[in-house]
Amino acid sequence: MQRGAARGWSIRSAMPQALLLGLHLRDAAGLRPEEGHLPPADPPLTPRVRVPGAEAAAAQWSRWWAAALADEHAALAGILPPSFTGLRGMPELRGVAELLLDDALEWSAWQRERESRLLRRLPSALFEVGLVRDLELGLGRRLPPVDLELVVLPVRGRSWSRLGDGRFLLPLELRADRDAYLAWLGERLRELMHAPRPSVAPGRPGSVDPGPPDPGPCRDE
Repeated sequence: MQRGAARGWSIRSAMPQALLLGLHLRDAAGLRPEEGHLPPADPPLTPRVRVPGAEAAAAQWSRWWAAALADEHAALAGILPPSFTGLRGMPELRGVAELLLDDALEWSAWQRERESRLLRRLPSALFEVGLVRDLELGLGRRLPPVDLELVVLPVRGRSWSRLGDGRFLLPLELRADRDAYLAWLGERLRELMHAPRPSVAPGRPGSVDPGPPDPGPCRDE
C-alpha cells in the first residue's frame, strides 16, 4: 500500500507467498542452509519429514531463496506443481517440495490471514503520514522522493535485514507493533534525510533498538 504518493514518497508492504512457502519447506524439513539464513518461523515449525540428501537440499534452498528474494513472482510460479520449473537442477529440494508443498500452501494462507488480522487492529497509514510530516517540520525540509518496500515474514524476533536500496525484510512481530514499527521507520527516513539520530532514554516505553543502519542478513539462532 502506498502513502503520500502525491508528495513523491511511498511505503509498500507485502508478505509474498513464495517466501512463505520457502520458509515452511525449510523449517518443516529441518534444513540448515549455510547461506540465506533467517530466524525460524513463528510460530515455530518442527520437522515433519526426514529428508534424504538434506545437506544438498539445504544448499539448493539457499540458491532458491536468493532468487526468490530477487523475483518473488517467478519463484512462486516455479515452485508449484506439476512441473516445479524453478527447481530444475535441484532434485533434493524438489523432493522436499513434493512432500511438503500442500502443507506449505495451507500454512502460507493461514499466515497471510494472520498478518491481515494483526494489521487491521493496528492501522498505521495515518501514523506514517504524521511521522513524515513531523520529521519534515523538525528538519525544515521535505523528504526526498523515496519508495520503500517492506517484505514482511512471520519469523521469530525483531531482527530486520536490508535487502537492497529501499527494500527491507521485517519480522511480522516488528511490523505489527505500531510504536516499534514507527520508531524503526523514523530511523530509516532520517537516514534518507541524513539527519542525526535523536537521543532516546533507555527503557523508554514503545522504543525499539533498530540496530545499525545495515546489520546484514539475519542468522538462525
